[in-house]
Parts: sequence; C-alpha cells; structure tokens
Amino acid sequence: MNNKNLANGLAVLAVGLLASSVSSLLEHFTFLGTATDFTRGFFDGLAVGAFCVATFVLIRSRRAGGPAR
Repeated sequence: MNNKNLANGLAVLAVGLLASSVSSLLEHFTFLGTATDFTRGFFDGLAVGAFCVATFVLIRSRRAGGPAR
C-alpha cells in the first residue's frame, strides 16, 4: 500500500467528517438566518462527495499494493 495514497485518502476522509460536523452544528445553531438551510445542504453534499472520494482513493491505494500475504 502506498503511504502517500493512504495519507491522501485519510485527509479527504477528515474533510468529509469536518463538513458533516459543520452541517450538524448549523442544525443546532442557526446563526446564518435564512441561508442556514442552503449552507447545511452545501456541507452535507460536500461530506457525501468527500466520503465517496475517500472510499475510492483508499480502495485504489489498497489494490495498488498488491495481494496481502
């Protein structure tokens, strides 16, 4: 397994977790007024996209390392 690809996948996963946390925070504290729903949707979409990319990168980095013995 390539360490650079693993680190990149984990970094993208961390971005997804951060975006999910920001969305949850905005659910409880609506300090943006009417733009809160739009902002929550943006961060939810960003989290989903980041999770998909992280899954793809981590699986691809695992396959690049060859079969585990």
